[in-house]
Amino acid sequence: MSSGDRSESITVIGLWHQGVVGAACLADAGFDVVAGDSDSARVERLRHGDPPVYEPGLEELLKKGLGQGRLRFTSDLEQAVQGCTQVWLMHDTPVDEDDNPDISSVVSDLQKIAAGLANGVPILVTAQVPVGTCDMLEQEIRNRRPDLHVGIAYSPENLRLGQAIERFRHPALPVVGTNHDWVFERLSRVLGVFHEEWQRCDLRTAEMLKHALNAFLATQVTFGNEIGNLCEAVKVDGRRLAELLRLEPRVGPRAMLSPGLGFSGGTLARDTRALLRIGRNKGVPTPFLDGLWAANQKQLLLPVRRLDEILGGLRGRRIAVWGLTYKPGTSTLRRSASLMIIAELLRSGASVRAYDPRADLSELTEATFEVREDALSPCDGADALLVITGWPEFKSQDFAEVARRMRGNIVFDCNNMLPPDELAAQGLRWQGIGIGR
Repeated sequence: MSSGDRSESITVIGLWHQGVVGAACLADAGFDVVAGDSDSARVERLRHGDPPVYEPGLEELLKKGLGQGRLRFTSDLEQAVQGCTQVWLMHDTPVDEDDNPDISSVVSDLQKIAAGLANGVPILVTAQVPVGTCDMLEQEIRNRRPDLHVGIAYSPENLRLGQAIERFRHPALPVVGTNHDWVFERLSRVLGVFHEEWQRCDLRTAEMLKHALNAFLATQVTFGNEIGNLCEAVKVDGRRLAELLRLEPRVGPRAMLSPGLGFSGGTLARDTRALLRIGRNKGVPTPFLDGLWAANQKQLLLPVRRLDEILGGLRGRRIAVWGLTYKPGTSTLRRSASLMIIAELLRSGASVRAYDPRADLSELTEATFEVREDALSPCDGADALLVITGWPEFKSQDFAEVARRMRGNIVFDCNNMLPPDELAAQGLRWQGIGIGR
């Protein structure tokens, strides 16, 4: 970490994934942190070091901060900001079925803290919000406290589930947008602990940057999947092709080009759809993004189409599913590709038994399929095994036992992560995506 100034006391508002990670990391860096959320039950869990969503290393970091007295939790938001020198709004904004963000909790919490704010306290927003939101939030405070000296900044966070602590400590995109010099100077005292040099821009540019970044990543994923589908047709290994493409400096070693499922979860989808809405509202055509979105939605259901072809129909078939979470390394099911695929399997007349090592099953709103507590029992009598979330433990399963339990022999591997030769030795027929075999 860089030097920075630990004399600032920080209030973090909004405690699910992003806010809890931020509060724990700030406390671990030596800051005094008060973390607030309107959900009193969630706050009570956090006071015992129990995070609302699984993130590797987060529980240990929470308990360390609590034990050292640097981290406190409260559900009284007005009191939470009293005496602090900075406020960070770190809500994980949910999205609806059309990927519209719901910023009501951000606005509501801002209204609650307004009365307790002191003069000269900068507010940093890292919640995922549509462009123009921060201008609205700043005006909301001015309407409630006309004499208050206040300024808002926005930083486009990129805390990947499963890697969030490392991402917070070493930000890949160190950018702050604000229209106030003093706000940037004050925030730099804290942000400088994690990165020496932060780029500054205005509020709307920073908000738009978040949309553009995720839409660009979505473009890489969609391009890689489409090339992979073409590779499949001409019997080329799309994984090897992606490795070679990354050697070209204009592509880059971290380009997200490996063939597989389309992108899911709230992040890439939310910001891609945000740009599509801007285009519609402003009368700007977006044919490229329109095509990207359609291609991704089709790719997400590719396993269903393939299984339908291989099995000669899905009605009456029993499908075992490994992996329910949005990605490995987290417990959340929010906008998971697995749930979308399972819903389509059920609509096609198949039955589903599933397993996931970490899934928070309380997020399932209705029990339309059976969830088991181990990986092998869903395979009993299954016509096919569909491996969706790429949990590493799936690679080391007893595939001889899997083959013994299954009625069929199809293993469809959405992440191309399983050992094909090992499966073939047990009589299992491995199927990947975009690798030409």
